[in-house]
Amino acid sequence: MLKIRMSSPRLQAQTPRPGSRVAIMGGGYTGAIIAKLLVERGVRDIEEVTVFEPREQLGCGLAYDVKNIDVRLNVAAHRMRAIPGSPTAFLDWLQTSGTLTVDPDAVTPEGIFARRRDFGRFMQAQLAPHLDSGAIRHIRQAVRVVERQSDQWRISGADGTSVLADILILATGHPPASRPPVVDRLSALATSRVKDILAADAFNEIGKCDPVLIVGSGLTAIDALCRLKALGHTGTVSLLSRTGLMPRKHAGGGFSPFGDFSSTDLTSARKLLSKVRATIRDAQVHGIPWQSVFDALRQHAPSFWQALPMRERQKFLRRLRRWYDVHRYRMPPQGAAILELGIDTGRVRLETGDLMSIRDDGQELLAAVDTREGKTEFRCRHILLATGPDFQDYAAHQRFLLNMQRDGVIQSDPLGLGLACDIGGRAITATGTPNTTLFVAGPPARPAFGELTGVPEIAAQAASLVDRIIGCCARETRTIVISPTV
Repeated sequence: MLKIRMSSPRLQAQTPRPGSRVAIMGGGYTGAIIAKLLVERGVRDIEEVTVFEPREQLGCGLAYDVKNIDVRLNVAAHRMRAIPGSPTAFLDWLQTSGTLTVDPDAVTPEGIFARRRDFGRFMQAQLAPHLDSGAIRHIRQAVRVVERQSDQWRISGADGTSVLADILILATGHPPASRPPVVDRLSALATSRVKDILAADAFNEIGKCDPVLIVGSGLTAIDALCRLKALGHTGTVSLLSRTGLMPRKHAGGGFSPFGDFSSTDLTSARKLLSKVRATIRDAQVHGIPWQSVFDALRQHAPSFWQALPMRERQKFLRRLRRWYDVHRYRMPPQGAAILELGIDTGRVRLETGDLMSIRDDGQELLAAVDTREGKTEFRCRHILLATGPDFQDYAAHQRFLLNMQRDGVIQSDPLGLGLACDIGGRAITATGTPNTTLFVAGPPARPAFGELTGVPEIAAQAASLVDRIIGCCARETRTIVISPTV
């Protein structure tokens, strides 16, 4: 018997086969861009795209919530590359929508740093035609249960809606911020004055002159400073960091990325650090700022991350991660100016140490901090947590993910970066095999990519993932069996 595989163009098919149904868990930027690409690229192969997202709008999530008007993107508009195949789409929209007219402060010598909410508005505009036409179905419910039913996935929403899908995509974004253990030991009254800065009511009770302690010193802390300034806050603000490292500034001049980090020889954290330092020295000789080196490093992050053995990945995360973060995730110029002014006037203080305890004296909170010089105590009216998302045991942060993990269809990454998946975004099951109908997208897919937080990186992964899904759904060949005549 002879088997021959031959091309089977879909246009010649007598009976059109049904397209695949795709369900996306999460409607922030990641889920939104995937939905957009699926309906635009998968016209013949994707029958239905459903997004479960309890927020009113798709494309915003926590990062680009339209209600938050006081914080800015930390990436210049010309570098956002939010729409695959149209790298200047966001910049073009800013210039044609009149947004820059009402927000002239967005324009800086380092580039245009728009408000986060305006990027959310941009994404809403991208999704609107597909939502209006029904090509994308938005279910405003949190996911309650995900279970396997024959060869499909059944997704049940919190209000009872049930959807069947052939392909399931987990685009569940960042988990809640990590909480210092001392917070859990506070009284209910004291706890009410300790807020995650991303909480809707985080700034509601802060008086104009109240002293504030911000736990954390990354970009989220800079966002908190900007929010306080916009609210007219004039009290003292202390930024507490365990390392004393703060995000760096952007460079002006419009320099392109400098350096090549695609070498397969970068197989250890030490070699990577040595390569970065050597490239920075080379850049300085040519009058190029170190920021351009990190822009190149960012582009090659997936390749060098995949080349690192597990032990070296652990070493990188333990010894270099914070150093990398403060150089990679830089402050928008507007935030940098607010920080500098605060330090110069004495209103903002930078403190290095570990938060050991918090107690309530009836009027203020007393935060005990262990510093290099010894223990000290800060008096404040409010504490804002800017500690960053807690990716440890990622699946535990949402009940439906935890149930999926217990069923063995997903597993949290042992390095605490997200959900285990391969470079194609396929979720790795408890048995170590990739699931061909279950994908992980955006920040929770960091275990495979190392760098997957910024919009450009997520957009690139989304485009690759969508092409893979469409390729799996399409039948490009057929098999003809020829039996020998007797």
